[in-house]
Amino acid sequence: MNDSQKAGQTEEILQYYSQMDNKSDQDNIVQMLRELQEVNGCITSELKRRAAEAAGVSPSVIQVLVKIYPSLKEAAYQHEIVVCTGKACTDKGSQELLKILGRELKTQKNGISKDGKVCIKTRPCLKQCRTAPNILIDGKLYSNMTAKDVLKLVK
Repeated sequence: MNDSQKAGQTEEILQYYSQMDNKSDQDNIVQMLRELQEVNGCITSELKRRAAEAAGVSPSVIQVLVKIYPSLKEAAYQHEIVVCTGKACTDKGSQELLKILGRELKTQKNGISKDGKVCIKTRPCLKQCRTAPNILIDGKLYSNMTAKDVLKLVK
């Protein structure tokens, strides 16, 4: 799909949702964001602003929804790494693993790698405390991780 087609579909989505009676309903906003992401690959700052306008809500509402729905992405990355920062994982070195990942992938402040292919996030607990430290890579759990294991996975 070329840029002109993307722009046309984006406008169509925004117009459709802006005309709904219950346009500020959370379910409708999330569905609009999913459709926008499907067309554009991610929800950029500009798309967030325009979605907020279409839904009649503040941009901060859109920002919160993008943060709480893992399927919504702010960048068109291909892989997601989630590092557990719960007590058991932190006690066993997850913060060090997080630093190694950031250094190796050259992540920016938003957690996106320099090449834009990987997003690193943290989660307060992955509910796998007995096998700490834990990391999810594209939804697959990796347990008892060491610095060496993380470097191997990143390569």
